[in-house]
Amino acid sequence: MLKRLALVVIAAALLAGCGSAPGSEIAAQPEGQTDLSASRVKDYATLAELRAQSTAIVRGTVESSTRDKLEDLPVTISKVRVREVLWGKVSSDVLAVQQVGDETMKLHDTGAILAKDREYLLFVQPFQLKPGELTGRWLITGDQGTFARSSDGHTFQFAGAGDPPELPRTVSATAVETGTFLN
Repeated sequence: MLKRLALVVIAAALLAGCGSAPGSEIAAQPEGQTDLSASRVKDYATLAELRAQSTAIVRGTVESSTRDKLEDLPVTISKVRVREVLWGKVSSDVLAVQQVGDETMKLHDTGAILAKDREYLLFVQPFQLKPGELTGRWLITGDQGTFARSSDGHTFQFAGAGDPPELPRTVSATAVETGTFLN
């Protein structure tokens, strides 16, 4: 069921107020912070490969985010106002994008939680608890299909999970606006 998240949760443990034992390799976790580790099913090598696994590619801005739980797994639902559908189709002008974890967590090998008022280039697919059973939520493809617009506005910088060497670190805003990044 959670395979559709493209993540397999390895461990989620609350470490509030716990220190490490002498000689231990586990560092003390700040009080009240959750440590969440996950492993992606796949790393994508190219934007074309990301597109092939996606239902749509959108450019949008995060309007708000809320915390939720899915089978006791903490998730964040970000409302993304779609400014432009660059490829594929989406069902609404506002997408509920679901990500594992929240902004208070120390996340390992997962994409950063989308930030309010930030513009993104997102490769997305619908989230289904069971095949064919739509939830109204969307997932970022492989947790790697996230590019955040830079502060100068000239590029979209990779903001997905991990450090896949083949995916571009940046995509020019001009290439996004003209659709040439898909070639």
